[in-house]
Amino acid sequence: MSTKQAKGRKTKGKQKIEMKKVENYGDRMITFSKRKAGIFKKMNELVAMCDVEVAFLIFSQAKKPYTFAHPSMEEVADRLKNPSRQEPLAKDDTRPLVEAYKKRRFHDLIKKMQALEEELAMDLEKLKLLKESRNQKKLDKMWWNFPSKGLSVEELKQRHQAIVELRDNLCDNMALLRLGKDGSGSSSGGVRLFYREA
Repeated sequence: MSTKQAKGRKTKGKQKIEMKKVENYGDRMITFSKRKAGIFKKMNELVAMCDVEVAFLIFSQAKKPYTFAHPSMEEVADRLKNPSRQEPLAKDDTRPLVEAYKKRRFHDLIKKMQALEEELAMDLEKLKLLKESRNQKKLDKMWWNFPSKGLSVEELKQRHQAIVELRDNLCDNMALLRLGKDGSGSSSGGVRLFYREA
């Protein structure tokens, strides 16, 4: 190197910087900004030259986050969760949207099914109560539940005949049951129904 060139140099030139904490806060922030920009530049070159997925996250001393990611931070994080996935998602890939729609639709259908099941249970309960009410009304309308007062002579005769037939049927049934139990035709232990005419 000539003496002229040595005299013309005004800076110390490229020097090795010691890797230690920069004590001055202002200088530290300037160093942070420059180094961060350099890292982002290198990562951008890496993506362009190698077609890779990358993610970089750093917090400044002021707790402010700075990120660099390709194709996105979410997709790179998904790669970490699912390392078996071979190809990165394309920018126009609609699979995540389709999956989200399917999940939402599935949950909506489950809610509808639960609502229908509840409605069906309520309808069945109403039907049961309605049948019980109808049966009760039928019983209430049976001839033996109507008072005798106010009936004509013909109606009283019909009621008397119905009671006699009911008594005879009950006696016959009891005799058959008794016969089936002891094998004899005796009905001495049978139940007797008495009807006293007015």
